[in-house]
Amino acid sequence: MKVYCMKNKILLILIIFMAIIAGITYVIYNYKLNLQEVQKINNEFKTYSEAQMLGTELVSVMNRVQDVNSKNSIEKDEKGLYIENDSNSIKMYIRLKYEDDYTTLEVEKILNDGVENFIKTYSTASFKCTEITHHEKTGNVKTLTFTETDD
Repeated sequence: MKVYCMKNKILLILIIFMAIIAGITYVIYNYKLNLQEVQKINNEFKTYSEAQMLGTELVSVMNRVQDVNSKNSIEKDEKGLYIENDSNSIKMYIRLKYEDDYTTLEVEKILNDGVENFIKTYSTASFKCTEITHHEKTGNVKTLTFTETDD
C-alpha cells in the first residue's frame, strides 16, 4: 500500500512539473513570436527613413499604420484620433506645404475625411520620411513624420 501511495505522489509531482514546464515553454514561445512581429514592423517602417515616395505610395503607409494600430487595439479619442500609449501605438504625421510654411496633419484626419481627396490633391507630390521615433519602454515605432518635398 505504501509503495502504491508513493508511486501516486511521484506521478503527481511529475505531472505538476510537466505542466509547469509546458506553461513556461508556452510563455517563452509567445514572447518570441511577439518580439519577431515587433522587429518585422520596426524593420518595415525603418525602410521608409529618408525614403522619397509619391503621395499614392504614402497612402499605403497610412493604411499600414492604421492596420497596425487596429491589430494592437489602440483606442481612439472622440475626434477619431489614436490615443498614444507607452508600448505599441503608432502616430503618423504628414507635413504639407501651405504657402511659405508647412502645416502638420495627423493621418487619422486624412483617413477619416476620406483618402480620395488626399489622392486627388497629392498623388504626384513627393514626400520624405523625416522623422521616426520609438517608444522608450518597448523600442517599437512610436511616430512617423513625412514631409512634402520639392523633388
